[in-house]
Amino acid sequence: MKRLAWMVFLWAWFAPSMAATVVHESVIHRREIAIAKKLRCTVCQAESLAVSQAGIAADMRKLIRQKLRAGQTPAQIRAYFVKRYGDYILLKPPFDPLGAILWIWPFALAAAFGGVAIAVMRRRARAPMPPSAPELGPEDQARIEALTRQE
Repeated sequence: MKRLAWMVFLWAWFAPSMAATVVHESVIHRREIAIAKKLRCTVCQAESLAVSQAGIAADMRKLIRQKLRAGQTPAQIRAYFVKRYGDYILLKPPFDPLGAILWIWPFALAAAFGGVAIAVMRRRARAPMPPSAPELGPEDQARIEALTRQE
């Protein structure tokens, strides 16, 4: 009976801390997944760290978990990865004016060339037609007929 009492006492003493550990780990896991969904796998390049099966993705998720256990915020963890890998690591990188220019200039250049081509075609359409060749006289027609009969 004494043994049962001690077991109940020990269970009552440690059970809350074990439950808190389980809850704490599930919170850390949810935060880890939330951060990993916003970061790109450096090997797969089209997948987030959360879904990637690459070995480096598993290592990066483990690093995220360690940093969360150390008390770092998600913003600090993202800043760490951006500092290490650049904006490329983010699945939704921040707006960059230079990047926008690089995306827009080909379309602007195509529109400019299209405008120039339309202007040239309109100018040619409005230009007067060159005079047509004069009608052949009877002498010229006779000479052509004579030349074609000789062949």
